[in-house]
Amino acid sequence: MPRLFLLALAVLAAVPARAQVAGGTVLDGIAAVVGEEIVLRSEVDALAQQFSQGQPVDDELWSRALDELVRQRVLVVHAQRDTTLNVTSQMVEQQLDQQIAQMSAQVGGREALESYYRQTVDEIKSVFREDVRKQILAEQYRGRRLRDVTVTPGEVREWLDQIPVAERPTVPEIVRVAHIVRIPTASAEAKEQARSFAGALRDSILAEQATIEELARRHSDDPGSGSRGGLIENIELRLLVPEFAAVAGSIAPGELSQVFETPFGYHVLRVDERSNGRVTFRHILISVEADAGAELRAREELLAFRDSVTTHNVAFEGLARRHSEDPLSAARGGFVSDPRTGERDLRLDALGQQWISVVNGLEVGEISDPAPVRLLDGTTEAMHIVLLQKRVPPHELAVETDYALLSDYALDDKRREVFEQWLTRLQRDVYIDIRADRYVPATAQS
Repeated sequence: MPRLFLLALAVLAAVPARAQVAGGTVLDGIAAVVGEEIVLRSEVDALAQQFSQGQPVDDELWSRALDELVRQRVLVVHAQRDTTLNVTSQMVEQQLDQQIAQMSAQVGGREALESYYRQTVDEIKSVFREDVRKQILAEQYRGRRLRDVTVTPGEVREWLDQIPVAERPTVPEIVRVAHIVRIPTASAEAKEQARSFAGALRDSILAEQATIEELARRHSDDPGSGSRGGLIENIELRLLVPEFAAVAGSIAPGELSQVFETPFGYHVLRVDERSNGRVTFRHILISVEADAGAELRAREELLAFRDSVTTHNVAFEGLARRHSEDPLSAARGGFVSDPRTGERDLRLDALGQQWISVVNGLEVGEISDPAPVRLLDGTTEAMHIVLLQKRVPPHELAVETDYALLSDYALDDKRREVFEQWLTRLQRDVYIDIRADRYVPATAQS
């Protein structure tokens, strides 16, 4: 998914409901009606693009995204009927605060978030408050049904026995780490160099020396679209950061934009098609590299932090809370966790080559030298020092050594089976009207 859309899509994926049928509702964008809840085509498009991981979205994938959103609405409808469930305003505010923190982390802080949306944090919260209330309500309803589902040791062994010994996977290396992060800032000179390079690419396109597709493949720093010639298809303008949406929503189709800036860098854009608040375009992103002086300052700061821990016995966690610039881990004393699940025991190979290079040189309890890193938000380039807190070497999957892991797998499968059967029964009691012409029922697929 292109970085331009991570902020908005993270919120869309987190909430189960986006609208209700009401008087005056424009029906053009409705993909399905579930009880009194509606599913918008734009929601399906956004979720399908997440599923596709940058590949073209066909009717089958789009239909499965719609199925998932319908299922979410079914839970909401039933949860709202259950008068024994209780969602307090405190619960909603806590969830909103967590989502605002995640959104802020993706864009560099609360002030940056407010700048992106041209709204205060309180105004942003008000947009999502009702959706979050429904999300919590649906999770309570689901959790109540599944909380009594358990697995016995015998079921755990049966689960593993289903996998032939020759096909049992090797458990990859697992690590637990903490880090302190400093983010080098780009100089005015670096910004001007990026802008000038983007301008030179634009001039080449205007002079017909190269096409925007060719230059995007060679030079764009957007990992989600660069390999596709800068192509982003049929995306809602509201899912773009405001600076980008302002240009994409105003220039004439076929026209090449001036160079413009967003928090991700400098862009050149050509709109291919735009209608009903949706746009297909190609663009080139030139990100701004921090200058060597900024990286050197960050490295020196991190070396000082490392010396404070190793020489003066200052607590690593305290330094991380006070000085780390990674908002996802600083408040937890630098402890790194999966941003989706909160899990602290992480697969080393899933962290990426930068982490692998650092962690492989450490013994448990050691702190690394400063090293470059892309943070787990997927966008921010920084420098960090890493404390290795735990390491479990790769080994063959076995009940004796991995009972807790296997128990989780077996329980997940059992809960999934119970949930699917339960949800199928719930759907029979809810009015569902699929209105999307491109929808392909799952049973109709080969």
